[in-house]
Amino acid sequence: MQVYAKILLFFSITFFFSCKRDLNTNPLIFKGNLDLTNFNFISHPPFPLEGEWSFTPGIFQFESNANSIFISIPDVPNWNALQTSNKEDGLEIGTYQITIHLPKERDQLALYFLGMHSDCEIYQDAELIGGFGSINDETSPLDRMPKVIPLKPTNQSSTKLTLFVKNRFYRWGGIRITPILGLETSIEHSIQVSQLKETILAGGLLFLGLYQLGIYFTRRKVRGSLYFFLFCFLMFLQILVTGSQSLFLILGKEYGGLVYRIDLFTEYAGVVCGLMYIHCLTKEYIHQNIIYGYSLVILIPILNTIFGSIQSISSYHFYVLCLIIIALVILFYLIFRYIKDIRSGSTYLGLSVILLIIAATNDIILTLLHKQGTLHLNIGLLLFVFFQSLFLSKHISGEIVSAEIKFKDVLFQLIQSEKLSSIGMTVTSVAHEINSPLSAVILTSDSIKENITDFFRQIPNLESISKNSYPFILSLVEHAILENELPSGTEYRHRKSEFMQLFQEKQISYGDQYADLFTNVGIKEIPSEWIQILSKHNSISLVLLAEKIVSILQGTNAIQTSANRAIKIAQALKNFTHFDPKAELKTINLSDSLQQILTILQGSIKHGIELKTNFVNIPPIDCYPDELNQVWTNMIQNAIQSMNGKGKLTIEINQTILKNNQFAYVSIEDSGPGVPKDILDKIFDPFFTTKPIGQGTGLGLYISKQIIEKHKGIIDVKSQKGNTKFIVYLPYLDKSNFINDGAN
Repeated sequence: MQVYAKILLFFSITFFFSCKRDLNTNPLIFKGNLDLTNFNFISHPPFPLEGEWSFTPGIFQFESNANSIFISIPDVPNWNALQTSNKEDGLEIGTYQITIHLPKERDQLALYFLGMHSDCEIYQDAELIGGFGSINDETSPLDRMPKVIPLKPTNQSSTKLTLFVKNRFYRWGGIRITPILGLETSIEHSIQVSQLKETILAGGLLFLGLYQLGIYFTRRKVRGSLYFFLFCFLMFLQILVTGSQSLFLILGKEYGGLVYRIDLFTEYAGVVCGLMYIHCLTKEYIHQNIIYGYSLVILIPILNTIFGSIQSISSYHFYVLCLIIIALVILFYLIFRYIKDIRSGSTYLGLSVILLIIAATNDIILTLLHKQGTLHLNIGLLLFVFFQSLFLSKHISGEIVSAEIKFKDVLFQLIQSEKLSSIGMTVTSVAHEINSPLSAVILTSDSIKENITDFFRQIPNLESISKNSYPFILSLVEHAILENELPSGTEYRHRKSEFMQLFQEKQISYGDQYADLFTNVGIKEIPSEWIQILSKHNSISLVLLAEKIVSILQGTNAIQTSANRAIKIAQALKNFTHFDPKAELKTINLSDSLQQILTILQGSIKHGIELKTNFVNIPPIDCYPDELNQVWTNMIQNAIQSMNGKGKLTIEINQTILKNNQFAYVSIEDSGPGVPKDILDKIFDPFFTTKPIGQGTGLGLYISKQIIEKHKGIIDVKSQKGNTKFIVYLPYLDKSNFINDGAN
């Protein structure tokens, strides 16, 4: 209901202003006389010469005769019923006359003829002052060019206007467009205003049409856009050949026949294109065969405007107008259904088309009834342009939103593709990184199984262990659980030698075995209470128990360490492959993000590449972590590949100030051969790559740049032989996070 209320309100306002125009009264001709004695042309605009003209059919003469009658113009613009000869309808002659009683204040008056469909000579007091075509030359072309004809100054109180009219082209004879009388300056001004309005309207139509044509060729080739362009272009020409008929300024009056053909051609073809355009938006409301069938019917008079004679075009014009009424009814039905379903932009599209239909219907009815009145087609086109602009802007904004969503989806697919490509490049090293701890788990579990089995086999042959020895066993267990750092080879031998020497001095049995055991556990100094226990309660059973317990515990520690390492790699892979295009900003530490990628790429880095990291402890930053992970992967992999797996890789995290704005930055520097200067400005272009075919997509750095720009950041590269550095600057959205002490 809200939509209908808006439409009703708009129509009410439009009707009000249309009716307001009729309140203005102009002087009327009465019995062939126009009394302007007390009329002030300075304070009144030019007006049409409407009223009772003296008309003499079938003859040219300056004085009335017995056959002269008074006819009301514009109510009786067609003289066919007034003629007495047997000539073909309308192809006759006649004389129109009025006497103008002039005002006392006489500035330069002029007559303005918007156009004639006939040959005509205009006389003032029996003196020729202008005309259209030639009433004597049957071969002269149709002259329809609007003319301003100044009246000759006179000292008389009145002047007589006589129009000799001869029809050669237009079957509906007589004065169809009432002449306008006024000050010459006022008429010229009104013409200039009309031409300006028409230029603005024509320009608006042409702009909208070209815009839709551009959309047709640059986006999906939707036929509706093409039909809309054709409609706008045809209406652009229609405006140029109606009203002030600006096209004559280019062609000249000799091309009146061509202008007439263009007038009707654009009128007929414009209806077809407009119907096709609306049908493209409302296909489900009417079968397309009805539209195509109607268009084929209209095609016949369209072709006639091109190849037929002027007489045949004018003969069929009124019948074609009846067909156009059918098209307007179909249009109204389609738009009514469109508005009723409250579809996208229904208010704007519906208003624009309905107003255009009303304006066109008004003009067609006036023509069919042979009446002269205010033509509203230009107003309808103006409103059509205005509301279509609103409709298209809303429609296009919807397309832009849809395009943005599609772009995000495509970017998501590209990022996922690059991630899969990245994983593919590192799959061997990642598999090795996961296989190593899993192999350690298997081997250690086998060792634990053997130790336990062997220990239980020997239990029957072992003597009991003194209770006083258990504090030693418990302390040894605690040391084994702590996973102390084990000594290197030289340190191992030196420490074992010291322990063996101590056991010899204390005369402790099995010293060699205890020395191995304590050194493997990572004990640096033997407690005195252990020496006392081993001196008093030492036995082969105690040695065996201690060795087996330590061996089992060390094995479980190794299993736990290996499992944690595998879990860490798996989690890093999981985080890396995860990507949510609708993810929200998260607060993360950049060091965690980079460590995660380094974990995945560890297999590629540790063989031949010296990795140096300088991660300054800076505050967390707001970002899209999944996308940044792809950036770090692309850049680190590029660095590794550029060095052919051997070189120095330096990664730094810090913060700085750029253009008075606070940024965190990540620097990735490699010792590769560098990027040639001639391609340095191309490396961020999509599909640009220097790698051999099949080894690179050329999208890594392009996607990285898109991601950084999404973060409102900056990506910079500096390269020379033996040193290439990529620096990614990410702004701090939360200014309070920035620490100036850490800035460079």
